[in-house]
Amino acid sequence: MIKYLANLEKIIPSVKNIFIPAFIFALATFTFFITEQFEYSTSLTVHTLFYLGILICFSVLLFYNLSKPIFFILCMVLSYIIINYLKLKYGEEYISEAAYQNLCFLAPLNFIIFYFLPNSPLLKIRSVQILLAVFAQYALAEYLSRNSIILNFDSSVNTSLSGIAFWLFCGMLLTGFIKSTQSGSIMDYALFFAELNLTLGFYFSNSSTALSLFFFCAILSIAIALGLDIYQKTYKDSLTGLDSRNAFIIHSKNFPLKYSVGIISIDNYENIGKSFGHRAQQNITRLIAGKIVELSNPDENIYHYNNDEFVILYKKLDKNETYERLETIRRAIASAVFEYNPHRIPIKITISASVSEKKRSDGNSFEVLVRAHKALEKTRSFSHNVTSKA
Repeated sequence: MIKYLANLEKIIPSVKNIFIPAFIFALATFTFFITEQFEYSTSLTVHTLFYLGILICFSVLLFYNLSKPIFFILCMVLSYIIINYLKLKYGEEYISEAAYQNLCFLAPLNFIIFYFLPNSPLLKIRSVQILLAVFAQYALAEYLSRNSIILNFDSSVNTSLSGIAFWLFCGMLLTGFIKSTQSGSIMDYALFFAELNLTLGFYFSNSSTALSLFFFCAILSIAIALGLDIYQKTYKDSLTGLDSRNAFIIHSKNFPLKYSVGIISIDNYENIGKSFGHRAQQNITRLIAGKIVELSNPDENIYHYNNDEFVILYKKLDKNETYERLETIRRAIASAVFEYNPHRIPIKITISASVSEKKRSDGNSFEVLVRAHKALEKTRSFSHNVTSKA
């Protein structure tokens, strides 16, 4: 049972981000199959909410200078506009039009390409180049459509999703699934489930209910994930679930008049990565974080400050009291055995620690932290697995 719980603890940080986008997709699917056609007012509301979600996402991405989902969203809204335009112009015959068949070919192809784009800042010349490439691509598709040239070979005009487009959508979903399970980030999971929503939106595009509902739920998944992703990156460390370095900077403004800061550093951290690999290094960091939380009191703020460092805020304690608490953690970790991989031999890990308390002459918390850092570096220059006082 203990081994099962330990393995579950390793898995949960990677898969917990799946629940919100999965719930939205399940809710959209359930709603579509149990309800009849939406009334006009309901469809108009969902239609409006879709564009509102697009506006919110674009505004947030522009404000935070993030590029990862923006081209995905761009192709999504272009697809939605084009399908609605074609349905309005050609009625039920829109499926057989070259413009629709070409859209079914280009949309999943673009979504696959966007998965491999680097997560670079939005306000870069590269983003302008990608944007121009997207519009050039759709301009070419429009030219081909006017000349009745269809890129989606072997398609059936009787179904809304067939031929090469069907397999491209399958490839898109497979790529999204692999990417999201590898990264475990809420944004990648949201993009994957957004793709599932879009696939059903295309497949049931002859229904105005399905089109507006699934496209709206796709942008809803991305909008919620975007908010949570920004929050996590601002306040939470994605690897350990602890408060992040940014959180320490933000919280430091409200630290009490009397406190001590403890630093815990994993010994030989770089060698662990070289010997066991990056994934094992991350697993060990996560296990150490869990051990620190287990041995700390609920009122103690724990921050994952650097890759190999944790900072603990001890409120209303001097450095002597803090020293004893850090010593307890150091001894417990030194005597523990860490199973970083179920198929590998467990290993022993040690930590070094230091503590510094706030003095009246300290202008801010960073002076306290720097003093503790200096004590830690001085100690580690000649020894490891030691706790020191600044």
